[in-house]
Amino acid sequence: MKHIINIILTAFCVLLTAQAIAQVEVRVQPQRREFLLGENVSLNVRIDNFTDRAVTFTNIPGRSWLHFTVTRSGEQHPISPKVIPNFPKLTVAAGSSRVVPVNLRPYFTFNRDGVYKVVATVRMPDMQNTFSSNRASFTLAQGGKVRSFTVQSRGNTLNMSVRLMRVDGKDCLFGQVVNADSQSVLGACYMGQFLNFMKPRVVLDSAQNLHVLCQSTPEYFTYSMMDNRGQRRDYKVMKRTGGPVDLVSSGGSIRAIGLRPYVRPTSTSEGVIHTTADRPGSVR
Repeated sequence: MKHIINIILTAFCVLLTAQAIAQVEVRVQPQRREFLLGENVSLNVRIDNFTDRAVTFTNIPGRSWLHFTVTRSGEQHPISPKVIPNFPKLTVAAGSSRVVPVNLRPYFTFNRDGVYKVVATVRMPDMQNTFSSNRASFTLAQGGKVRSFTVQSRGNTLNMSVRLMRVDGKDCLFGQVVNADSQSVLGACYMGQFLNFMKPRVVLDSAQNLHVLCQSTPEYFTYSMMDNRGQRRDYKVMKRTGGPVDLVSSGGSIRAIGLRPYVRPTSTSEGVIHTTADRPGSVR
């Protein structure tokens, strides 16, 4: 009798797991369709739990509850991950969904342009059954070179450049750093939407920071700074005050002239500084 009860309980647990799998859906959505080589490849993983109980996803040593398969167009085999991701425990309540933002760049080596496809796979709490998402596409591009500098850093020759790429129908400027010896892309970052009314101002300072000033709309300008690892260190939206607009060196630092930080007046204060993320259609 005890043996029969154990069999029934085991079958019941298997049935519950199968029902949970059948009622969990995974979707992947890249945050943009195009990325510059070296940028963070950011996407959102949405997990819908259509069951009547919470589902908790956890890791075990050497195995993550969430992993990705990435392929490049024209290549037969998936790209081998360079590290195993380790995502924190996630609980999705019954009848609800959770969105997990993910940057693929720490887990895969992206040194070639092309069209890529990514599939996210979640491992169910039993760590045996899995469920995979749609195949989402994104493009890694080289962009067009606007200006470049060659610098020496820690015995390496680096190419620091400003590149132009069209993203979601808008012309945008990006910074990129490439190791000239190995041709590996160290990093890249978004530096501003570009409206071709004024030639971008590009300056390299003595600390090997790349400064970029460009006109982003008829009224607003974007000032940003990138270090020699391809990381953005400063980003401001500015508005014309009158006179010439430019980047100048002053006291060993670089500053924008003819502009002030963008301030939107409020009824309770002089204003609050905002970024382009506050404006519709911005690319970040």
